[in-house]
Amino acid sequence: MLQTISVTVIAASIVVFTIFLIPVLLQVRRTAREAEKTLETVRTQIVPLSHDLTVISLEIKGIVESVHRQVEKVEDGINTVGDAALRLREFQGRIERIVEEPLLEIVALSRGAIRGVEAFVHFFRR
Repeated sequence: MLQTISVTVIAASIVVFTIFLIPVLLQVRRTAREAEKTLETVRTQIVPLSHDLTVISLEIKGIVESVHRQVEKVEDGINTVGDAALRLREFQGRIERIVEEPLLEIVALSRGAIRGVEAFVHFFRR
């Protein structure tokens, strides 16, 4: 009799655990898709950004060589570098916003699932 009850309780807890695990797995799947989209966005934006940085570095080199001859070009180069740094900061902020939220959701779901399992384990150890 006690063995039957124990098996029933264990089976029920496995079913409950599986039910709670399904949303976690779905969220992991959604987060993986979002990460894939983010990586694709990063891939498409890194090439132009790299090209822009190469162009900017070439412009700065030309400005440094002609600084004694043309003071106005130095100001243009500094503005170009400032714009590139601003775009880079904006890009970094976008990437952080895109990646941070799903990761925090995964951590929260994982932590909740772990606490639930710990609660079940603690309950059954009594």
